[in-house]
Amino acid sequence: MRKPSTRTQDIGLTLLVIVLVLPGTVAAADPGDELLVAALCILTALPLLIRRRWPFLALGLITLAAMFPPVDGAFTAPLLVALYTVGSTRSWEQTAAASGGVILVGAIYRIAGGPEFTDGDLFGLAFLCAVGSLAGLYVGTRRARAVAQRERAVAEERLRIAQELHDVVAHNVSLIVVQAQALGATAGDEQVREATDGIADLGRQAMKEMHRTLKLLRGDDAAELAPQPGLGELPELLERTRSAGVGIELTVEGEPRPLAQSVDLSAYRIVQEALTNVVKHAGPAHTKVTLGYRPDALELTIADSGNGAASAASPGGHGLVGMRERAAMFGGTLTAGPRDGHGFEVRASLPYGGTS
Repeated sequence: MRKPSTRTQDIGLTLLVIVLVLPGTVAAADPGDELLVAALCILTALPLLIRRRWPFLALGLITLAAMFPPVDGAFTAPLLVALYTVGSTRSWEQTAAASGGVILVGAIYRIAGGPEFTDGDLFGLAFLCAVGSLAGLYVGTRRARAVAQRERAVAEERLRIAQELHDVVAHNVSLIVVQAQALGATAGDEQVREATDGIADLGRQAMKEMHRTLKLLRGDDAAELAPQPGLGELPELLERTRSAGVGIELTVEGEPRPLAQSVDLSAYRIVQEALTNVVKHAGPAHTKVTLGYRPDALELTIADSGNGAASAASPGGHGLVGMRERAAMFGGTLTAGPRDGHGFEVRASLPYGGTS
């Protein structure tokens, strides 16, 4: 189900506040003031429509509306929402200043002899500001921490991908160097030998530059070259997963075709990560892995019959982040979510000749 837009959410929240506040406020109004009280009650809630874009303006308008005696009790919910919005989207210094400003306005109103506004009301206003501001600061801090964790996970996954691609490219370049040297050793023409020696030198230089770049990204000594897996090692991966108690069915659709090493590696890693999530979250579930060799792209589908809701909502996991990064690197797509009925499904499309 598609999530409502922020504009729709704000409209719905404003209407909800009005519905919750209006009946009691109108019922407590003096006879003959019902229409005036209803109008002021609605006006007090309307600034919530602009709370995301102009949170301080919304808070100021609600604070001013609270000074009208006929709507004495109608400002509580809108004020709480406005203070929460400031706290969840702004720094603690700005939030403290905004909350203090509301309390200051209330104190001035009390000193000026505002009708029906006692010392108890002022203390209640201060308590209201503290609750709304602290709740907003708490949620805002949690949200900022989650964003930072996601960004860190993306950076770590990109570094891991860079390491793997470095190994793939370096292996291919080393083969070019070896073949160039072999050709030069068997060639009888001096110009051919010079050309092959130049190719070999360029290849060795390229390998040094790639290794130096990877060391800069890692901030330490890069790992030694290691062979990277591909879909050719998929049977071994499935067997290891079966040994963990997961029933797996592999289906290949279309005519298998040679894949670029980087695509082959990323496809293997996506399947590997999806199966790891099955073992962690789905329990002893039946899983179907489908490799679809389409005309323009390799399509991967990993669908299990386990607890899809648990898989989707599991906190702290960054597996889906890494899978999406791998698919995006080739201009592909990846979707993941609960299946209709029961289970969880990961679906990826990797164009054969895609680039990031």
